[in-house]
Amino acid sequence: MRKASTLMLVAALLVAATAPTALATAPEETVYLSLGTSLAAGSQIDSEGNTTAGTGESYTDQLYQRVQGRIGADLQHVKLGCAGETTDQLLGGANVFGQPSACAGSYLSGSQIGDALATIAGGDVVLVTIDIGANDIIQAQNVCGGNAGCILAQIPVILGKVGQIVGMIRAAGYDGPIVAMNYYNPQAAAGIGYFPGLAGQHDPDPVLAQLSDALVQGFNGGLAQVYGLFGVMVADVYGAFNAGDFGDDKPMNGIPDNVDVLCKLSYMCPEEGVKANIHLNKHGYRVLAKTFLGVVATFDS
Repeated sequence: MRKASTLMLVAALLVAATAPTALATAPEETVYLSLGTSLAAGSQIDSEGNTTAGTGESYTDQLYQRVQGRIGADLQHVKLGCAGETTDQLLGGANVFGQPSACAGSYLSGSQIGDALATIAGGDVVLVTIDIGANDIIQAQNVCGGNAGCILAQIPVILGKVGQIVGMIRAAGYDGPIVAMNYYNPQAAAGIGYFPGLAGQHDPDPVLAQLSDALVQGFNGGLAQVYGLFGVMVADVYGAFNAGDFGDDKPMNGIPDNVDVLCKLSYMCPEEGVKANIHLNKHGYRVLAKTFLGVVATFDS
């Protein structure tokens, strides 16, 4: 049961995009609007390996520091990402357990999408980034009890809601660049015996590691199609994390190369007694920020 559960938890890795859109001429004061989940918020871990709400080291914070001056004379960052956010919660509803967004009380409108649309209505937004949908997959895994068929059946529903969110941003009149990300694969760590939420190193499961990679690539592909409908660009995080490389030559240490990278950039290979966690450390968030920057650098200024 654990293997079925952890296998589908990986599908929590999602998102992609398509053709670049030229950046519009920036006004004197401009806004970078970041939306999403714990990755956008910068969640890391506490001493036991539990996820924190957020930090100032998110990829969105680091990207903001790097694009100031590049895309606006006086760029402001409206950071709306919230740890644990599902598509339903971002849209102002509750998750399947009846829980509203953990950040509902912090949003002036009561929801992430409401605040996003209000920001866009201000007319100064020149860049939007987003990551959303991963928590929906984790939620489906919990509801389905690890039943793979049940979880897979939820993916089209999740993709539809992701499309709804991006569609609302476009329908609000924002026609500038939106950059999403595809996902790295934390479940690659199963190949050396680390599993999300479990402390300590267990028996390796290289089959799970390989199957999870196939799920991540498939889910990323589905998101690419959805985002492509709205002219969203992709930050290739999957590639930046060398996620599909199961070889052992950089260095030759008996550990797959993708797991070497994962252990360096995330909390999936923790110290003894600390629970493995899919979130990134400050180095991992830096890689995300640089990957997003590589896309932003293609904009016309």
